[in-house]
Amino acid sequence: MLLKKVRKKALKEDNDLFSYPFRFISTIITKLLLKTNVTPTIITIIHVFIGIISAILFGFGEYYLTVIAALLFTLSYILDLADGEIARYKGVTSKFGGWLDHITDHMLLFFAIVGIALGNFRNTQNNDILILALFALTFTAVVALIVIGKVVNTKLNKLKAVRMPFGFKMSKKIHVGSFTISFLVLTIGALLKQEKTMFYFYIIMIFLMVIRAFTHRVKLMQMDTEE
Repeated sequence: MLLKKVRKKALKEDNDLFSYPFRFISTIITKLLLKTNVTPTIITIIHVFIGIISAILFGFGEYYLTVIAALLFTLSYILDLADGEIARYKGVTSKFGGWLDHITDHMLLFFAIVGIALGNFRNTQNNDILILALFALTFTAVVALIVIGKVVNTKLNKLKAVRMPFGFKMSKKIHVGSFTISFLVLTIGALLKQEKTMFYFYIIMIFLMVIRAFTHRVKLMQMDTEE
C-alpha cells in the first residue's frame, strides 16, 4: 500500500509531537502528489502563497475572515509538511531545499504575527498589541537565525532543533519544536480572540526555546574546544 510506504519512507525519525495529527493528512496529500510531476519546490511556492493570503485576511480584524485565515494557515502548514515528505520520499533533499524551507516557514510566521496584531489593533486601537507583536517578531527572528545557521554551517549540524527545554521519557524521537507549536498558538489565539494572551505565551515560549538553543550551542563549542 502506497500510503503505508510513504509514511515509512517520508516521515522524519525525529518528529514534533504536535505534528502527528497533521502528518496524517499531509501524507495522504503526499501520496496523491507522488503520482504527478509536482516538485517539492512548487509545493513550497503554493504553501507560501496561501500563507501570505492568510496573513492578509488576519489583518482585516473581521472574525469570519479570521476563521478563513486560520483554515488557510493550516492548509499552508500541511502543504509545508508535504513538500518535505515528497523530497525525502524521492531522495531529492538538499541543503538549499532545507534553507528555503526554513526561510519560508519563519517568513510566514512573521506575516501571521503582523496580520494578527494589525487585526486586533483595528478592533481595539490598543498599542500594547503592537509592542507585543514587536517582541514576538524579534524572538522569531532569533529562532530563524539559529535554525538557518544550523542548515548552512556544517560546524553547527550537531545542534539540536530549536525546541522546548524538556523531553519525553517514553521516546527520545519525540520533541516539541518551535514551528508547529508557534503555528498552533498563533492560530488558536486568533480564533479565540485572545491575541494579547497569545502573544505573552508565544514570547515566553520562544524565549525558553532560544535559551535552550544557546545553551546547547555553548556546550557544543566547549566539546569542540576539548577535542
